[in-house]
Amino acid sequence: MPSTFAVDAGRTSGEISPLWFGHNLEHTRSCVWRGLSAQVVRNRKFTGLPHRRGTASQWHGIGQAACWYVVQEPWGHKGTGGEPYTATFDGEAPRAAGFRQRIECVRPGMACGIGQSGIPLTGGRGYEGRVALRSDRELTVRIAVPGTFECQRRVEPGGWHEVEFRFEACEDTGDATLAITFEEPGNLYVGMVSLLPEGHFHGLRRDVVELLREIAVPLLRWPGGNFAGDYRWQDGLLPRDRRAPLPSPHFTQPHTAGFDNHEIGTDEYIALCRELGAEPFITINMSTQGPEDAAAWVEYCNGAADTTWGRRRAERGHPEPYAVTHWTLGNEMGYTHMAGTDTAGEYVKAAADCARAMRAVDPSLVLTASSAWHYDWYRDVLLAEVGDFQNISHHTYDCPVRTFVGEEALGEFRQLAAAPDVAFHGTCLVDGRQGEGPLTMRDMRQLIDQRPGNRPPVGIAFDEWNVWYSWYRRPGVSEGIYAALMLNLFCRDARRLGMRLGAYFEPVNEGAILVGLRGAHLTPVGQAVKLFRPHHGGQLIEVAPATADEVDIAASVDAGGGCVTITLVNPSPCDEHAVEVSVRGAVVDGPARGVLLSAANFLPGSQFTETELDLTWKDDATLALVLPRHSVARVRFDVARA
Repeated sequence: MPSTFAVDAGRTSGEISPLWFGHNLEHTRSCVWRGLSAQVVRNRKFTGLPHRRGTASQWHGIGQAACWYVVQEPWGHKGTGGEPYTATFDGEAPRAAGFRQRIECVRPGMACGIGQSGIPLTGGRGYEGRVALRSDRELTVRIAVPGTFECQRRVEPGGWHEVEFRFEACEDTGDATLAITFEEPGNLYVGMVSLLPEGHFHGLRRDVVELLREIAVPLLRWPGGNFAGDYRWQDGLLPRDRRAPLPSPHFTQPHTAGFDNHEIGTDEYIALCRELGAEPFITINMSTQGPEDAAAWVEYCNGAADTTWGRRRAERGHPEPYAVTHWTLGNEMGYTHMAGTDTAGEYVKAAADCARAMRAVDPSLVLTASSAWHYDWYRDVLLAEVGDFQNISHHTYDCPVRTFVGEEALGEFRQLAAAPDVAFHGTCLVDGRQGEGPLTMRDMRQLIDQRPGNRPPVGIAFDEWNVWYSWYRRPGVSEGIYAALMLNLFCRDARRLGMRLGAYFEPVNEGAILVGLRGAHLTPVGQAVKLFRPHHGGQLIEVAPATADEVDIAASVDAGGGCVTITLVNPSPCDEHAVEVSVRGAVVDGPARGVLLSAANFLPGSQFTETELDLTWKDDATLALVLPRHSVARVRFDVARA
């Protein structure tokens, strides 16, 4: 027997907010490096511990018999006493500022220097480079991509010299070499190397930006996440090449030796939001910065051009305020992995101080309190006398499929497919105390509703959700089904549970978009997210029944009332399911259009195949279709008033 549903296109129950379908942009792992960033040179600011011979990580020596190398910093016994190239905004150098590679030629007449191999280039594409050089005497420096490009520059002693160059790649390669050499006795210092493809978007990859646009990003949370506790926003006001790398724990920056090169600052982030049509959502650093820094950031974003920080923004070419409404007061502050306050009582006081300072600059801000995943934290924050926030953050990460063969694999797939509903509707609270497992959206609603009377309403910012450690694995169809089920739940239940914001963690190289050296594509998660675009801003149509044992469904009608969108998910790993949908409250006006995402299996790296969905109208108002196993479908048709 088919699963049967009825949708009443004449009765709606509120907007499906686009802000529920947001995403995170956090400087983690390969989200920026070898992800959104267009930079092709590794360790371009010479951070971290050097090799045994003294060259920075990812770089090799050239003419090593003629050279002596050392990576220098302006602190410790290796201090140079000289001016570094990269720096912090206020001149206070943390242990990441001022790295530079020193090369001393000790045997004149022999080329010596540094190089980097394994650089990916695309044939026929132009590249623009910059190198920051300094010397203790007049030197002739050669910059070359062997077989493609070579130039020479005379470097005078005293101060840093920025050398710019351009070339066109001869062919596709993943193993080009960039070399910086000289042959005269003396010391050459290299402070930074940049190599970007021409046509980049503020240092970001155009192809990845286009895929973000394709999936639709109505809200973009930045700079974290955990990284927010390491982020110094003022450093982003320096030019990208001069920004000191930010030290961060290896669990957020394992691919770049614990450092972030700060390729994305406030201006680049806002430019990206505007390019995508995304609402900005900024997380302040409550781990190492305080109310004064938070208020200054708000003034930089939202202040008029005659204010202290608004003037700085205007001087940087942005006279009109950025009008950033949504801000988060720290991230996961109740956990030891975040520095700063780690009890609810301390957090509430610190957050209130930040909130007052920020609202003194802009009273219209919408503030979100930090999450911590455990019952006591949420209870104490929500019951505190000081309540300077409109939303409270909530995060969910579910267990992935870890076995892909046999009955155990099928069981794990079914468990993951059930996880979104548990995250929304399950309950883990027992007699007012935390039971086993993380809190659910329903738990959050209960805790909020238990607040004493006369308190302003509080919404839920579901600003991190994903499958555990998807950033360390190849995403596949199982994650795509999980995402589609979660998005259907947003459509149906977010409003009644008081969810105001949502942000998937996170699209680039951690779930929805997989980036390669010379290309990028949508994963099954990205394919599913893209399918839900027509629901954004639509009016929810109640479906009877809302779900069946076999098929999950959500429906909406666009704001003009003329087009119905239905999304359906078959979460079974084994069986196809027939479906019939009857339409009430409106007259179907024209043919239905359908898109089907289906796959032969859910192995690691598996991909949905996108095809037209075979649709049949059994009569004027009943639609029949068949959903293959682990598949997602979208149906659209025009309607006229009955």
